[in-house]
Amino acid sequence: MDFMSIANSFVPHYYNTFDGGDAIRKNLLSLYRPESMVTWEGQQLQGSSNIIAKLTSPELAVVKHRVQSTDAQPSPAGGVLVAVTGSLAVGNAFDKPMFFSETFNLQPIPGQAGGFFIYNQVFRLLLG
Repeated sequence: MDFMSIANSFVPHYYNTFDGGDAIRKNLLSLYRPESMVTWEGQQLQGSSNIIAKLTSPELAVVKHRVQSTDAQPSPAGGVLVAVTGSLAVGNAFDKPMFFSETFNLQPIPGQAGGFFIYNQVFRLLLG
């Protein structure tokens, strides 16, 4: 398995979709399953509908990410662990970027060769 290729395909897809606004961001729903879990700034969310509700909340209406690094490692059961760092701007505050760290545990979609879903995701803003 070429885990770096998987990570290098996943990361731009995820952040370009996220940054496309609510209508496009809802397409991230296909990356989550009922067993998916996200920790967003300490808040635990489980299940695709709960996760998408958070990702499309009003305070996140306009977000633009700038990825600075992507690291990946293989994980058990054919998964891929992906760690991302970068900066983001909320609203149009491009002059006030915030730094973030985000980790994804991608797992194979049962019965779908080559497909992955987000099993775990942890997002944190990094305060200076």
